[in-house]
Amino acid sequence: MKIHIAQGHNPPHNVNGITVVIDVIRAFTTSHEAFLGGLSHIFPVSSSEDAFELRKQYPDALLVGEVQALPIDGFDLGNSPWEIRHTDLRGRHIIMRTTNGVAATLRARDSAQVLVASLVNARATARYLQAQAPDTVVLVASHPTGDEDVACAEYIRALLGGEGIDLQQAQQRTRNAFAARKFLDGSHPRLRPQDIDMASQDGGDDALVMGVTFEPLPCIRVVETSSA
Repeated sequence: MKIHIAQGHNPPHNVNGITVVIDVIRAFTTSHEAFLGGLSHIFPVSSSEDAFELRKQYPDALLVGEVQALPIDGFDLGNSPWEIRHTDLRGRHIIMRTTNGVAATLRARDSAQVLVASLVNARATARYLQAQAPDTVVLVASHPTGDEDVACAEYIRALLGGEGIDLQQAQQRTRNAFAARKFLDGSHPRLRPQDIDMASQDGGDDALVMGVTFEPLPCIRVVETSSA
């Protein structure tokens, strides 16, 4: 298995392999928490305008997202795993707009399979990759300059037998990342330190694996995996 780490919003082509788009702070931590809460699926979109337009087709959907980390006017929730944990999502679905994770995911179509991940489901994602044994795995740290997504990618690479870091190092780099500072310094009431606490957690082997399909609409769902 060849393992490559890329960074930014434009994942390289990987037509014969699996691409994993990583967003630790916070899109795919938020997504994982939503699925734990009983969410059905997520429609990722590239802009708030697209989100409002898509909700005309799905009026029961919740709008979730951020611009410059802050909640979007007219959206139901911010891109916050803490807010998601305190929302009843059973049987619901979400339309999500985020700056990094969603943007990179929508540009990852040229892959045999696309997964999304954060630190909370890194171990489960690595187990899935080992079971699938693709020729090539591309780990995309979606924040163009952030260290937290690179740390998660290096942790997953280590879990797959490559060079990397351990869980404690990945957790420490998440908490020390530049993107985490505004959540930890109390500068805004909707930027909560609890989000960083949740983003730096390890969900273990039994966390959820999240996959993406692109037709008829881009959609994130839980991937069915064996119990082995």
